[in-house]
Amino acid sequence: MKRATVAVAGLFLMTFAPAAWALGKGGSMFAIELTNGTADFSDKLNGAHGGPPNYTASYISAYDHSELGIQGQYWRMMAEDYAFTLSVGWGFFSETDKPGQGATAGSPDSKFSTSSYNVRIGGDRVAKISDRTTMYGGPGIEFWSGSAKFEPSPLTGTGDYTNQSTKRWGLSARVGATMMLSPGMGLTAHVGGRYGYASVEEQGAKATWWPSSIESSAGVLWAFGEK
Repeated sequence: MKRATVAVAGLFLMTFAPAAWALGKGGSMFAIELTNGTADFSDKLNGAHGGPPNYTASYISAYDHSELGIQGQYWRMMAEDYAFTLSVGWGFFSETDKPGQGATAGSPDSKFSTSSYNVRIGGDRVAKISDRTTMYGGPGIEFWSGSAKFEPSPLTGTGDYTNQSTKRWGLSARVGATMMLSPGMGLTAHVGGRYGYASVEEQGAKATWWPSSIESSAGVLWAFGEK
């Protein structure tokens, strides 16, 4: 019984003991992360919440909104301390406003939702901090596209209205860290900034602007190709 207890305890310690960072050139990591960021839009409603609607669409006005998301991120170690990075993500937001006492009887719920996707390619410098912790950071190029939907349409009071998709190209830079829980699995998180150029066209009207924002992510990471 004593030997069995010692064996179980040893297995437990091996499972949860600190794992050393052992990735070298040719190794890779993959993470699934929750993200938060900023979505950029432009339409004749001016977001419906940001100012008076421009129903004629003589002009369209830009606005932004927070968004949550999920992304997959991949690192490929090109050297002992440098990695090529690729990430693909999807963003979303949803709001429902129920009518109050001042609303007309039978007024419907007002719904606002957004959806987007993004692709980023970049490079990270990787620095080992301890046996199980590393820091990483570097620049990247990102493409983002998204749209917003209003239900019912503020233009007609029925149906829905979806604005034209924004296209945003930009530069990004971030700094993050990984904490390995076992030789092949750990946690990762980062915070960064986005600086880009966005454009939208709708019914002949066009808006262009230079948005910037802060973004972050956190998730679970898997490492492959250890030394």
